[in-house]
Amino acid sequence: MASTRTFPDWLKEQEYRSDEVGEFAKQVSRQGDLPASGGKAIYDGYFETEPAQQQIYERAWSEFEASPEPSLP
Repeated sequence: MASTRTFPDWLKEQEYRSDEVGEFAKQVSRQGDLPASGGKAIYDGYFETEPAQQQIYERAWSEFEASPEPSLP
């Protein structure tokens, strides 16, 4: 049974990057309170109190939605 990758899972995979999405992923990981699952509305609400992160969050979300699900071995 395949499971759908969540935004936090995808974001964790981006921490290696040396761009603003990678830095964003590291910052969010350090905060430690990102909802474990949910749709865009959940994360929109989470980041609405972080104006400095909203633009990069939108970029990260767009990349997340465009990324293919990993294939199972």
